[in-house]
Amino acid sequence: MMEIGTIKAVHIYTHRRLYVAAELELNVKGVRYTFGGHEEFLSGINGGEPADPPFLGRFLFRCMQVCRVDNWDELKSSKVLVEIHHGKVVAIADVAGNNWFHLAKEFGAMSLEKEQIETGTKEKP
Repeated sequence: MMEIGTIKAVHIYTHRRLYVAAELELNVKGVRYTFGGHEEFLSGINGGEPADPPFLGRFLFRCMQVCRVDNWDELKSSKVLVEIHHGKVVAIADVAGNNWFHLAKEFGAMSLEKEQIETGTKEKP
């Protein structure tokens, strides 16, 4: 299901005092949803676990890019197209649907790229 939603709040917080996460709080037809958060990604002093991709930076950048803002604080009240599956927001886009941020796909690709780099490095003598 795709609907237009409004970003009601933006949160950056620590999780278990070891990691940092961020999320958008969305209002879609009067229902509260979140996008991101510690269940989706964690970043620590080195990105999460040692040498993990920079998920937090990518999340912040992509949310701002989708909403066409230059400051994290400007996200509040932005309108976004929201893709919801099984009661969970899986992606956001600009209202026209031209610039999608599908968190699991992008972060999965980042993790795969990291694994390929590590595998390629380990295989070389």
